[in-house]
Amino acid sequence: MIYFVTTNVELFNNDCYTVINVEQSLEILKTWKSVQLDTETTGTDCHIDTILLMQLGNFDGSIQIVIDVTTIDVLKYKEVLESKFIIGQNLKFDIQFLYKKGIIIHRLYDTMIAEQVLYLGYPASEITYNLKDIAERYLNVYIDKTIRGQIIWRGIDTEVILYGAKDVTYLYKIMKLQMKKAKEQGVTKAIQLECEFVPVIAYLEFCGIKLSVEKWQAKMQKDIQSLNRALEELNEFVINEPKLKSFTKVDMQGDLFNGFDLKPKVTINWASPAQSTKVFKILGFDTQVKDKKTGEDKDSVLEKHLKNQKGINDNFLKIYFDYREHLKTTTSFGQGHLNAINPITGRIHTVYKQLGAASGRMSCGSTNPNTSLAKIKGLAPSKVKYPNIQQLPHDAETRACFVAEKGNKLIDCDWSAAEARLAGDIYNDQAIKDIFLKGIDSHSMYAKIFFADELKDINVNDIKKLRPDLRQLAKGPEFALNFGGGIFAIMQAINCDEDKANEILRNYEEGFKGSAEFAKKGSQFVKSHGYVLMNPITGHKMYWWDWTTWKDIEDGHTIEFWDDYKLHHKGTGDYVNMQVKQHFKAGSKWDRMARNAPTQGTCAIALKHSQTILFWRVVDSGYFNIIKLCALVHDECLWEVPVELASEFAELIETTMLDTMAIYCKSIPVPAEAEISDFWVH
Repeated sequence: MIYFVTTNVELFNNDCYTVINVEQSLEILKTWKSVQLDTETTGTDCHIDTILLMQLGNFDGSIQIVIDVTTIDVLKYKEVLESKFIIGQNLKFDIQFLYKKGIIIHRLYDTMIAEQVLYLGYPASEITYNLKDIAERYLNVYIDKTIRGQIIWRGIDTEVILYGAKDVTYLYKIMKLQMKKAKEQGVTKAIQLECEFVPVIAYLEFCGIKLSVEKWQAKMQKDIQSLNRALEELNEFVINEPKLKSFTKVDMQGDLFNGFDLKPKVTINWASPAQSTKVFKILGFDTQVKDKKTGEDKDSVLEKHLKNQKGINDNFLKIYFDYREHLKTTTSFGQGHLNAINPITGRIHTVYKQLGAASGRMSCGSTNPNTSLAKIKGLAPSKVKYPNIQQLPHDAETRACFVAEKGNKLIDCDWSAAEARLAGDIYNDQAIKDIFLKGIDSHSMYAKIFFADELKDINVNDIKKLRPDLRQLAKGPEFALNFGGGIFAIMQAINCDEDKANEILRNYEEGFKGSAEFAKKGSQFVKSHGYVLMNPITGHKMYWWDWTTWKDIEDGHTIEFWDDYKLHHKGTGDYVNMQVKQHFKAGSKWDRMARNAPTQGTCAIALKHSQTILFWRVVDSGYFNIIKLCALVHDECLWEVPVELASEFAELIETTMLDTMAIYCKSIPVPAEAEISDFWVH
């Protein structure tokens, strides 16, 4: 049964639905314990666009109430929406439009977020999370979404009303089936935590962040100047390198007005990887890498591939990658951020993906255009994207461009070495614990363990002063091993032979016994079960999506198989040889995941948990849209607060983050220090 609430009774008179008034709809809603919710809007930007329809459905899908928000004040439903349990799909979107009206949903379940938890780790090619596909997956129901793209120009008509009603017909049934699956997988608490975070991430996008136009423009000018200097240095290298003479030319003709300029000019477009590759090859670099998808050789001038080719031409590598860094800065952190400023709020409102990584970390930004913002600014949609606030350069000048509104302060707070401390706790590694509990310099500790023979007579606290060379050298293997690397990673990190790398690895396993044991057990577990348990408290899991295929191959690797492999396939490059290589590569990848995902995932969980607590303190204190959440970056939060509340709220942030992390990291304290400023300081 579809009810339509509107004041345009004469315009909307159809046998497909029954027109009722607000009072009648509220009487119906009184008896509902839960409400399926969806909205249809004029666009995707809550600060620019408006709600056309709000659809409410009962638990079994037998009744849908579609409200014409163009003629009905949505605030008449404020009490219903704030008091009922709300079920929706991608509620982050709908919530922001309700925030604009002063409506704050308190209890909810998001079918999209729940589905992402149930399939965390699956690639986009294997699983999708839109309502159409979820409904087909659980209910074998087809929901035609054709009308969605037509609503902006169609407005409200019978087909749009029926379309909107259908979107609140199946959500409760999907939720029940998802929760059954969640119970089987042991992720019900994970879904609860993620659903509780939905109003927070919606608030994060709703609040946005203030960018100083003047500071940003000044930074852009400096960035361009730095890029030009880097380009000049790169071209000068080519001019002075005899091997690269073919990439220069001299204008021997000149002209009547400018005369002759006999200085060689470089003909390379350095922004083109194809042209840069030619230079690298002539200088003796190996640019060949395996394409991950096809397995075929291809050229690459990425830093991660070339940085280890030391001794060929280190000077050129430095000059080239300095140029690439400046080029990235000017293209990624320039005019696009100014274009993203909303003229209504004066702030940048980007998008965040709540489960943006397999570990549960958030991601930020999108290459999809904000067409609503582009339209009111008179810009081409391609010029107005959603900036990635999480990956801003960490230099002080860039961060200082993000400022507080007049009368406000920014409060920046992050945990100190959160993932390293979590590692000590999760791995139950006494050496890591000692670093933080006894105040030992971490790089000195790693050096003491890696280079045990060289440093056997030196106290760990004296290494920084007496053997700074070995302390510095230890950083490479430290980074490599902490991210799941092995012998080859160590050899690359410090350019040593295999014997030395083996020695370092043995020392590591002996010195960091907890880490080594955790890695061993984690490898065995993920290969036996097909998932990584990231946190036992919430049950968050990272799934090895094609594990069954891998396991079948693994089980097929019998003694007879290996005997045949050694005789006929090893080193041949044939299909069997390539399959074996891919199999071991996948196994190595999940060895790393089994080690790293628990620390990274738990940190993400703690951040979401802490910010959920802070959000409701803000709401309950009556400071909604006065105290604003501006940014979240992995282990860091940025809030904007009126000056008179800054000290008190900074203390609240510190306490909340300390107390929340203590739930997840029990054996090592994880300090959090809030800093108050006029701009983003970290």
